Amino acid sequence: MANLAIPTDRDPALVADVGFAPAFSVTLEYDEQAQMQTPRGGRIYHRIAGGSVSGRITGTVYPTGAGEYSLQRGDGVIDHRGYVLLRDEAGEWVYLHNMGYQRPDGYFRVTSWVDADVRSRHSWVLGLFFIGIGRPAGPKSVTIDYCEVL
Repeated sequence: MANLAIPTDRDPALVADVGFAPAFSVTLEYDEQAQMQTPRGGRIYHRIAGGSVSGRITGTVYPTGAGEYSLQRGDGVIDHRGYVLLRDEAGEWVYLHNMGYQRPDGYFRVTSWVDADVRSRHSWVLGLFFIGIGRPAGPKSVTIDYCEVL
């Protein structure tokens, strides 16, 4: 009879070690932000004006295909939701969808869903999970260093 005391998703034989491998870095350059107050907090919209990507993907941030929709909560934490289109040096597209938060002490993390054409040289991103660590890169820019979760 099966041992039902250990849930199957926690069976040591089924749980792999977790690791991280550097994948790419994206620097986002922002236009002026638009802000409005809502019952949940301050809604912030940043149009992404451009930027660059380096690492396993090298290229630019496509300026008219990106934006960040955030919520400034009452406790000072910013909930981030970002949509970014990258264009590599060969003209191939990569899509990022970031979800995360930034605390007042500077802690800034995102989880990212990354998509690319299955026929492109970036198809390696498909089905993978990425985390990003954000840091200021200037008065109107931020750099997010992405790692693949192994």
